[in-house]
Formats: sequence, C-alpha cells, structure tokens
Amino acid sequence: MATPTLDAVDPLLVWIPAAWLAALFAHAGLSKLLDSPMFLQHLGAYRVPDRALGLLQHGLPLAELAVAALLLSPWRSLGSLGAAGLLATYAAAMATHLRAGRRLDCGCGGEPLPLSWALVGRNLGLMALAVAASLTPADRTMTLADHAVTAAAVLLGSLLWAAFHQVLRQQRPTRFVEKH
Repeated sequence: MATPTLDAVDPLLVWIPAAWLAALFAHAGLSKLLDSPMFLQHLGAYRVPDRALGLLQHGLPLAELAVAALLLSPWRSLGSLGAAGLLATYAAAMATHLRAGRRLDCGCGGEPLPLSWALVGRNLGLMALAVAASLTPADRTMTLADHAVTAAAVLLGSLLWAAFHQVLRQQRPTRFVEKH
C-alpha cells in the first residue's frame, strides 16, 4: 500500500477554502466599492499618504475582487498567493496601529469592527486557508454532492464568520478614537 503524500489532496480540501476565501474577498471588495467614501475615511485613519489614497481607494477593492475571481478559476494558486499577500498586509497594518495604541475600525468592509489582536490572528488563520487553497487537488472529478458540500461549507463558514465578528463587536465600544 502506498503512503499518501501532500502532492495532491482531495479536491474538497482545496475547493472549500478557495470558495470560502473567494466569498470573503468578494464581500470585502464589494463593500468597499459600494461605500467608497467610508473606505477612503478608513484609509485616512490608517494614515495612508495622500498621494496613494486615490489608487488604494479603488485599487484595493478591485484587487480583492480579482483575488476572489482567481480563487475560483484555473489560476487558483495565483489567487491564493494574492489572498495571502493581502491578508499579510492587512495584518501588518492592524498590528502596527495596535502597537501604536490607536483604536480604529478595521476597515474590512461591512459593519464597524474595532481593531484587535484577535483580528490580526484571524488574518493569520485565513492565510493558512490560502495555503490550503493553493494545494494541488487529486485527480478526482467533483460530483454534484461535492459541489453541494462546498456550497454548504461556504454558507456555514459565513455564518460562523458573522458570529465571530459579532462577538468581537461586543468586546469593545463601537466608538473609535485615535490616540495621537
């Protein structure tokens, strides 16, 4: 009997994290594009230089949407790399402001959520999902049942995501004050 290797894993172990991250990045990108003035405020609070504001105001949401599309395409590995890069960048920005004692909204898109070390950890955990999404799936055809399992896992993951964020919102007041 052959010993299993990580050269190829069951497609579900690749496509569930890829689909879930695609949903997450699509939501984040659309939220930022649909409320562009609010996202611009977030960028300002993060002390993004004025000369980069316009580029990032539209570029980051478009990059998130591109990552979402790539994660569901034949270029899934490129989307995984993009997801990991964005998540690392966001985690570093959050950690920098937390270390400086600034209390800001994370700017993740959607309802306000104060920066916290839990969010930094969340992004590091999401990077692990990006690694899983980059793995090579075994040569097994995805069945209708596999697609249903993937869709159900994305739905369940989204519900758990919302619950996690609701818990984090209850941990601190929703008023954001920046320390100078």
